Order: sequence, then structure tokens, then C-alpha cells
Amino acid sequence: MLNQVYALSTVVALALAGLVVSNVLYDRGVPSSVSRCIASALGGVAILVAVLWLDAWTAIALSGVLALFILVLRLGFRRGLRGASGRLPSQAWAEVTYAVAGTTSLAVGWGLLGDRWLAFVPIAFMAWGDNAAGLARATLWRHGVASLWPSLAMLGVCLATAVLFQPYWVGAVGAVVATAAERYRPRIADVWDDNLNVVAMSLAVMSVLVGIGR
Repeated sequence: MLNQVYALSTVVALALAGLVVSNVLYDRGVPSSVSRCIASALGGVAILVAVLWLDAWTAIALSGVLALFILVLRLGFRRGLRGASGRLPSQAWAEVTYAVAGTTSLAVGWGLLGDRWLAFVPIAFMAWGDNAAGLARATLWRHGVASLWPSLAMLGVCLATAVLFQPYWVGAVGAVVATAAERYRPRIADVWDDNLNVVAMSLAVMSVLVGIGR
């Protein structure tokens, strides 16, 4: 029981630290395209801790509570998300969709399908892989959005993260799908952003491949 309390505290602390650090960096003049990457990356670490130390439904419930917290901030206290918010129309709800996509992946992959790594790896593609592409576009290739290099950076991070899932080839296919989903998101609506697309597509493909392999 005490270990669960420590784990819960660590997850919450990491998630809040991501928001606080991103806000501090933004207030000190760091572009939001960079500061928001901190919140995303630490959010991924928080979910990893939850996957390692918590049981499935506790992790899902905690992720849901944090998603609701982010939604409340987005609707009524937007300055609390100033360092984590995007500035493009397609990023208008990115901080909310990040939390929702993470919770959904945990609920489907771990809660329903019973595999914590099937749940986490698509989240990692979003938190760290998509992050790598966004950071690359905001820094090294900020004048060449159409460049393939940010997508290759994402693919490299995703392929490295895919090692958490076995068999590896399923995770590797998921990494390729996630990278394509980030680059070629359908322009349905601004609310359907990279976060939702990356997690939904990679989780769906990996789930199908796992089912076929059984």
C-alpha cells in the first residue's frame, strides 16, 4: 500500500513538474515550441512510472484525473498552461488531447487488452517521438517544415522506444505508423491533432498485429 502511495505521488509530481518547468522556461523567453516539449517529455516519464509501479485501473484512474485537471486549466485557468500550450491552430487543444490520448491508450491497451506495454508504447511515441519531431522543427529545421529530417528524428526515437514491446517487430511497425501519422494527419478538425492521431493509429495497428500473432 505504501509503495502505491509513493508511486502515485511520484506520478503526480512528475506531471506537475512538467507544467511548472515549461511555464518557467516560457516566462524566461524560451519559445513555446520548445518549452512545451518539457511538459510532454516529463508527462511521458510520469506515465512510465505509473505503468511500472501501479496496477492497471489505478494508473488509468489517475491518468483520467490528471486529464480532467488539464481540461479544467484549459477552460478556466489557461495561464497555468502557458508554457505547455501550442501557438498554431492545430495545437489549440494539444495539452488536453495529450492527456486524453494517454488515458485512452492505458484504458484500451492495458485495461481492456491486458498489456501494459501495448498501452505505453503508443504513448511514448507521442510523448517522446512526436516531441523529437516538434523540437527539430522548432530549432534545427525551423525554416524547413516540409523537411523529412524531423520525421526521421521521430522515427529514430520511436524505434528505440519500441524495444519495450515484444515481439519487437510489432513495436517497430507501430513506430513507422506513428511517424507517418504525425506527418500526415488528416485535416478533419483542429481538435484531431498529432497526439490523437499518433496514439490512435499506432495502438490500433499494434493491437491488430498482436491479435493476428496469437
